[in-house]
Amino acid sequence: MKKFFVIAIICVLSAAAADDKAKNADKKPAAGMMPPKPSPEARQLRDLVGTWKTTDTFEKIEGMMPGGEGTSTETITLGPGGYSVIMHIKGTAGPMASFRALGVLTWNPDEKAYKMGWVDSMTPGINVGTGHKEGSDLVMTSEVKMGGKTYKTKDVMSDWTPTAYTLTSYMDDGTGEKKTMTIKATKEEAKTSKPESK
Repeated sequence: MKKFFVIAIICVLSAAAADDKAKNADKKPAAGMMPPKPSPEARQLRDLVGTWKTTDTFEKIEGMMPGGEGTSTETITLGPGGYSVIMHIKGTAGPMASFRALGVLTWNPDEKAYKMGWVDSMTPGINVGTGHKEGSDLVMTSEVKMGGKTYKTKDVMSDWTPTAYTLTSYMDDGTGEKKTMTIKATKEEAKTSKPESK
């Protein structure tokens, strides 16, 4: 008798679970659970996705940089959800040293501004910049501390096309803005498989 009672309870619970499943099958996720589509500003950043080769010119700055020429390779991938791009940079910083960096560039719709987080092998800590479009140029500004001193920085991305751009950097230690470097970047063509010979 006890065995039949247990079986009856199992049957009732199974039927209730099946009924709940059927009721919930047609329900869609709440609208608040769906992630928003990337904005036009975020989608434009996709032009940066790919591998870039750069030629870098470093200005001579007394007590900071000896000046010179360098090169780098930038590998840029799309970030999670398509809201950002992730930049891996390696190269030579003129006569100073080899250089590694990681950056994340995104559009923040709440601030209506571009935001960038940046870490590299020459400066401890993380630098966070804010940017806006000025005409067709993207201008990012931030502050960095080096040697106990605060510097204002400005990076201007100009002549931006799907296959090339120029990045010009400036720094102000309180004595006026000075150009620190110019980077000319060219995107490498995507490698395609060679057609089979007949």
